[in-house]
Parts: sequence; structure tokens; C-alpha cells
Amino acid sequence: MSYRGFGVVAAMIVGVVLVVSAAEAKADTVKGTVSVAKDDAGKVTSVTLKAGDVTYTLAGDKVKEMEGLDKKVVEVTGKVEEKEGKKTLTVESFKEVKDAPATK
Repeated sequence: MSYRGFGVVAAMIVGVVLVVSAAEAKADTVKGTVSVAKDDAGKVTSVTLKAGDVTYTLAGDKVKEMEGLDKKVVEVTGKVEEKEGKKTLTVESFKEVKDAPATK
């Protein structure tokens, strides 16, 4: 095989890898109610999103920005992973759903 042919094959392989990676990184959007848990000192211990019967533990750098949205309805976009029956949603972006009633 010539160097040119090798380069074409290598470029095709890189292209396939990028397409597969993009497909795996597809983000999900979930709408639900935020719940912020705090310890006795008032420090946030976890932030979750309840969507129907499913509760997601929220993760990632953006979660800190969501701590003020306790009991608010939000739409969160990110990557969902499930491990041992528990779902984690790594937040890429979020927005409060203004027309939805807050929950108790």
C-alpha cells in the first residue's frame, strides 16, 4: 500500500471513531423537580432531580449553580448513566421552567 493510500485509510478510521464518539456522547434532556439536601450545618450534601418515578443524582460543575432552585421545576440536559440501579445525570445545561408550579 502506498503512503497516500495509508493516509486515506487512516483518515477514514479517525472519521469513524469521531462519529461513534459523538453518538455515545448524545445528551438527554430531563424535566423534573430539584431537591437540595443539606446537613445540620446547612452545607449542601446532594442535589437531585425527580422526574416522575425516577430520581437522578445530579453531578458536574453546573450543579453548584442549581442549589438555589430547590423545589423548582427545571429542564436539565446532560449525560445519564446508570450504575447499580441508581441514575446519575451529569449536567451540561439547565433552565428553570417558569410556567410550572413549584412543589412542596
